[in-house]
Amino acid sequence: MTETKTWMCLICGWIYDEASGDPEHGLAPGTPWTQVPMNWTCPECGARKEDFEMVQI
Repeated sequence: MTETKTWMCLICGWIYDEASGDPEHGLAPGTPWTQVPMNWTCPECGARKEDFEMVQI
């Protein structure tokens, strides 16, 4: 089992946790960042996927 990672929006600071996913926006828990669609946007500010950076929490 691989370790899940967290990704932070560089615009607003919203955190995407791979373990939790984002079920309200179509990403099931356990969805790795590589499988998040390129057209997905931050639910808080609308930033694009490329505006996120991996962070350790």
